[in-house]
Amino acid sequence: MFTERRWPVRALALVFLTLVTCSAWGQARPTTIELTKLPKFCYGQAQVPNATGAEFNIPASCGPGMNHYCSGLTHLIRAKASGGKGRVQAELGLAENDIRYTEEWIRNLPSCPLRDHVAASRAEVNGLRSIYGGKNAGQK
Repeated sequence: MFTERRWPVRALALVFLTLVTCSAWGQARPTTIELTKLPKFCYGQAQVPNATGAEFNIPASCGPGMNHYCSGLTHLIRAKASGGKGRVQAELGLAENDIRYTEEWIRNLPSCPLRDHVAASRAEVNGLRSIYGGKNAGQK
């Protein structure tokens, strides 16, 4: 029943769900210039026109948790292009979160051909963290 007492709680819940949904849709949407720096396997996820072949998609053997990896790479690109230390740290934090999520998903998927790519991205984030600082510098 929709009572007057519950209305504010339901309205807040609706606002929260809307924000979460919008945030997920806006997950590091790459610019055209950033797309040129991303690997081809991210093009399908980024909905690049005419990118329809297997080389434009993440291999199915990597599992559904790879959906955050291209977003993480986009944040890594932004971190390297950012001017201020605070902005670099913020982008590195976002990249690190997406890469950590991906690592968790592929941990038990030895057939994923992108495992080395993910490990190299982790090393790059850790290296930049050690240069620019941050609470997770050098940690996995």
